[in-house]
Amino acid sequence: MLTKRLSRREFLRTAALAGAGVVLTLAGCKKEEPTPETTETAGEPEGELRAQILQGYPVEVVNELMAAAFTARYPKVKVKFEYITGDRAEMAYAGAAAGNLADIVWSADLWVVGFAKGGVTMDLKPLLTADTNFDVNDIFESMLGLGTFSGEVHMLPSSLDVVTMYYNKTLFEQAGAELPTDAWTWDNLVTECQKITAMEKDDNGNPMYWGLSHASNGVWGWWPAFYPWIVGYGGKILDNGKSTWSDPKTIAGLKAYTDLWLKHNIAQPLGMDLGGDSFRLGRAAIYTHIPGVRSGVRTDVADKFEWDCQIMPIMPDGKHRTGMGAWGMSVYSKAKMPEMAYEYVKSMVTPQIQLLMARKELATPLVKSVANDPSWMEGLPTPPTNYAAFVKGAEDAILPVMDYPADCGSFYAGELASGISTMLESVLRGVTTVEEACAELDAQTQACLDENP
Repeated sequence: MLTKRLSRREFLRTAALAGAGVVLTLAGCKKEEPTPETTETAGEPEGELRAQILQGYPVEVVNELMAAAFTARYPKVKVKFEYITGDRAEMAYAGAAAGNLADIVWSADLWVVGFAKGGVTMDLKPLLTADTNFDVNDIFESMLGLGTFSGEVHMLPSSLDVVTMYYNKTLFEQAGAELPTDAWTWDNLVTECQKITAMEKDDNGNPMYWGLSHASNGVWGWWPAFYPWIVGYGGKILDNGKSTWSDPKTIAGLKAYTDLWLKHNIAQPLGMDLGGDSFRLGRAAIYTHIPGVRSGVRTDVADKFEWDCQIMPIMPDGKHRTGMGAWGMSVYSKAKMPEMAYEYVKSMVTPQIQLLMARKELATPLVKSVANDPSWMEGLPTPPTNYAAFVKGAEDAILPVMDYPADCGSFYAGELASGISTMLESVLRGVTTVEEACAELDAQTQACLDENP
């Protein structure tokens, strides 16, 4: 928990130490930041902006930076943090229904559609389009897409959170396996990981070391783990209101994914308890997750083994398919000061704040002007050394399907999420085939789609 808000002076000093090379202003203006005395002008915006955020790292820390930059430019506008407790969606819907939701709303890609349809958040696109001090095209299109629904921008994301491959370099070398490269296909991964599973067996003939740690951390059922296989094989799961999990190409992709367990035996089996995450324990060669977990991996692994990162392997469509998502900030549809709320939210995706966030390991920059300049990586803690993988992975990254009716759920929650989990688990445990499981999921999903046209 942070015990004090950054002052304007502290913010500017921190920015300078981060090597931004400019005085940070909220809208990225080129003029120098005026002193507090010169900003006290007639007609200056004043009042209180309520910001609903999560407490703790990284959300609170990022918002401390944003609030300091904002009040440096608008000293008569006070930013008040209100910390989220309980169910995020329920709290937002209840506040919007009562008309007393905070002006600034903490969000994430999984809530964008629901909040937009429910009138919780406002469309920021008109303000972004009219803003001559900010280039919205500097944001990676795929990342901006996370906050976009029906052509409207309802959330600005915080970080280039592309799922990337973390790998145990020591384990690969001990097995005599080749290290991952950006030219790897999934066939390459399977071949090299089989060298690792062959290293040592227990009394029952099971590998002591696995290729993928998916089962020990719940990654196996996470959409960025399975959905890229569907896209990479040319499949689809929803087509003009029809559930298409039984599409032949979707079936092919899911078979290839589940074969990592059922045929190739390189993925840690479901239900196998190793006393923690197998990658961090040194018992699995590969862990897939977003860049934001790297500091936790660094702490947990310590000096147990050497590790680094690499972009995900190539799919049959020739792309490094992977998933991406992010938390972000939105503006309440009935905010009392919508323009000021927009200015606050926008500050998070300005090059200055993004660079500062990157230098503090709070985010991987999602604006091209920062991300494509290697200088943002200079001086960052290692491992990993291949920070470029975090940016390069965005080129072929995909977004979650967000076109389902709210009553049918999503990749994250509700009936759809439950159905997907049941489908995958039944296949991975050998209870049913991919074809049978997908047919059942189609029937369940289509029934909901028919009830909610």
